[in-house]
Amino acid sequence: MLARYELNRERDETIFVGAECDNVCNVHFHRKVEVMYVLEGEKKIFASGKELTLRGDNIYFANSYEMHGYAESPGSRQTVIVFPNLMLRDFYDVFGDKIMNGCVVDDAGFCRSVLPHFEALAEGKCNKLVMQAHCDMLLGSVAEKLGYSEGTRGRQGFVDGLLAYINEHYADEINLDVMAEHFGYSKYYFSRMFNDALGTSITDYVSAVRLMHTLETMKSKGCTASEAALECGFSSIPTFYRVLKKNYNYKAVKDLL
Repeated sequence: MLARYELNRERDETIFVGAECDNVCNVHFHRKVEVMYVLEGEKKIFASGKELTLRGDNIYFANSYEMHGYAESPGSRQTVIVFPNLMLRDFYDVFGDKIMNGCVVDDAGFCRSVLPHFEALAEGKCNKLVMQAHCDMLLGSVAEKLGYSEGTRGRQGFVDGLLAYINEHYADEINLDVMAEHFGYSKYYFSRMFNDALGTSITDYVSAVRLMHTLETMKSKGCTASEAALECGFSSIPTFYRVLKKNYNYKAVKDLL
């Protein structure tokens, strides 16, 4: 299934909490940082193309733009927190150019030591200053526990530039040649940089963004799927339906249309 860029998630500047439940979602990615604490049971997740199983008192850390998804896991219970960009300024300042040495912390003692930060953030009753302190302590502690190495300098800026360009021009003709020329790279080098940064191809990523805009346009304008798809950059209606079916199962497609 095509990983989905969560455009709506990017626009929401409130903290998202999925508290003490079996969180389930399709494979997706976004700029925001997402953290899961497994409270009990075994939780199956998909992280950067791999299927992993987390157990009680394990933490999963999804850094910016890392693809991840959560499979239904009966008997499992977790708390998931997605931090808005406004709360991530300190994290980006310190770790924006770093590559984490993994995504799972399975040291139960350490995980229990940071659990109070999860609980305080999930409850959401602290003032903004204290909430920010809990965010910084949680993310900083988990990043230090995972360990990190120096990444490509400017990676965050490169990815932000990509997203800004595509979100502005998604209805236009966008392909490897056009984007490589715009950003000043050879198309082969740019393709490799794009895949390394986002873990997907330019074609798949642009299709995901167009799909999100198409669904939004259908809701906001009350137009047909065909009208919205062509307005949002799909070259043909069959292409739109092919991308839609890659992103959603049969029942979801029927509900959307």
